[in-house]
Amino acid sequence: MFANVFSLTNKDFRYKTKKTKTTKTVNNFRVKKFVFPFNNGVALVRDEKYSLAFIDSDGQKRVCSGKIKNSKGWGIIFWRGLLYFFVGIFLYIKMLLMEDKNNERPKEEQNKSYVKARNISYFSNYLLLFAFIFLAFLFGFVVLGFVPNFLSDKLVGEQNYYLHSFIVGIFRTAFIYLVLLVLRFCPFMQSFLRFNLAGQNTLDGQGSRKRPPLNFLNFLVIVCLFSTFVISLICINVSLVANFFINLALFLLLVGLSYEFLVLIALCKWRFIKDLCFITTFLVKLKPNTTQTEVSNMAKIELENGLQNSYSESEVPLSSVFAQIETKLKKAERYEKSDVEWIVANVLNIGRGQVRLVKSISKEHEKEILSIANRRAKGEPLSSIFGFVDFYGNKITVNKKVLSPRMETELLAEEVIKKIKKEKLSSVLDLCTGSGAIAIAIKKNCQVEVTASDVSKSALAVAMQNAEQNDAKINFVQSDLFKAFKKSKKFELIVSNPPYIKSSDIEKLETEVKDFDPKLALDGGEDGYIFYRDIIKDAPNFLNKKGYLFFEVGLGQAKAVAKMMKEGKFVDIKVINDYNKIERIVYGRID
Repeated sequence: MFANVFSLTNKDFRYKTKKTKTTKTVNNFRVKKFVFPFNNGVALVRDEKYSLAFIDSDGQKRVCSGKIKNSKGWGIIFWRGLLYFFVGIFLYIKMLLMEDKNNERPKEEQNKSYVKARNISYFSNYLLLFAFIFLAFLFGFVVLGFVPNFLSDKLVGEQNYYLHSFIVGIFRTAFIYLVLLVLRFCPFMQSFLRFNLAGQNTLDGQGSRKRPPLNFLNFLVIVCLFSTFVISLICINVSLVANFFINLALFLLLVGLSYEFLVLIALCKWRFIKDLCFITTFLVKLKPNTTQTEVSNMAKIELENGLQNSYSESEVPLSSVFAQIETKLKKAERYEKSDVEWIVANVLNIGRGQVRLVKSISKEHEKEILSIANRRAKGEPLSSIFGFVDFYGNKITVNKKVLSPRMETELLAEEVIKKIKKEKLSSVLDLCTGSGAIAIAIKKNCQVEVTASDVSKSALAVAMQNAEQNDAKINFVQSDLFKAFKKSKKFELIVSNPPYIKSSDIEKLETEVKDFDPKLALDGGEDGYIFYRDIIKDAPNFLNKKGYLFFEVGLGQAKAVAKMMKEGKFVDIKVINDYNKIERIVYGRID
């Protein structure tokens, strides 16, 4: 019954063209994701899967997930509104059952004080429930019953039945809106509204202006106001039992109508129509705090990673750990999704590709992971924390003696490997090798003689260790660029990722670079081009005819380096962008 209520997205509008191409239909309107907020958590739904994340009475973050069976009734107008309505009720009950399950201690741990406290808690909850029922009855009888009728009698009397009913409906709807407005500022209701916006931010992105009118709480508000007005206007009066069932049927019909009304608004292109939704959307959202955002992200990650019905007390859902890391790193403005996966993979001693298969971890692992996340948030690079990086599938040891290879440098290695295989080259020189990452990647993927050089003895020691660990046979030479090479030594390709930061800019770099990478591997001279000029000047003496020269360059340096290469008699010069569309690689061949 509850199925494809979740297969909706604002991007998936479809149009039927039986009579005209401009005819819009709402039959195929689809939304892929929904958020259902609660006072202590949130449920996210995508297609036939849902995840529930909440904070239990002990302050612990809990999560569960599952599937909702398919339904063929979703294509029926009005029926889908009922599905949407009842799914919210279903998930709320599911959350309550999960909370009770998580809060129930094993019998052997139930002492007298625990049982007494639990019974008092249950009694308090039931007492509160009866108090609410009594207040609701009082409110309905006095505020929604007596007062509107009294005011309507004073204004128009009872002679005009329909006008009298219309005014009663207006007053009742206004009273309901005022009550909802007051509730917006009540502490027990604000948690609902904060989780609601936290869920929307999770689906649409932080600060996004996409606040669809089909937001579940907004839908409930519309249903409440619309049904109050219409039922008051029609004013069925047969018998007590008949009135109840007729009004119930009418209410369910209005639930479906309210949904279709919101669909039409979602499809509408007129901005002012959507802006009118602020009248109700204002009532259903408040800025979430960090914990509410974390819980919402936890639900999202659980949904992405797979389905798990529940977790034991000794386990911690990995989605909870992911959400906490994400919060820490985003707050420190150091968030990278790949970093999160790397932290978890290394602590659990598994491959990064296996991380998404893990559903839960021990509390000891959680503590270790969060400790590493704290260090990363303070600016310490993961390569320094773990002492190695994964570069082109190879484990590369790094320390303060060598520059930690970046993801962009993998692209340089990839382009060099492509060129070697295409041109069937036989000899390569990796100039300014540092950790040896580029040379090792080339040797492990090509049948080619590789030489690697660096001016630093300590850097060469690290590079040699990495080559041995990765079973890569490489010739290492200590040299200040080409000074230690005989002019008779020729290569078919030279690749270099030289220092390219201006001397004056080094202190302005991020903490993870300036405090953990050796300055010798960063300092590119006064203008950042000193090594490019020297390499381009001498490289033709060490390249075979039609040999290639490859560079990695810094932001905004590609054009200047390409110009230097052109003036240095290199031809067929190409510039390649990195993953962020930044010009990162420049190469050419000797004429």
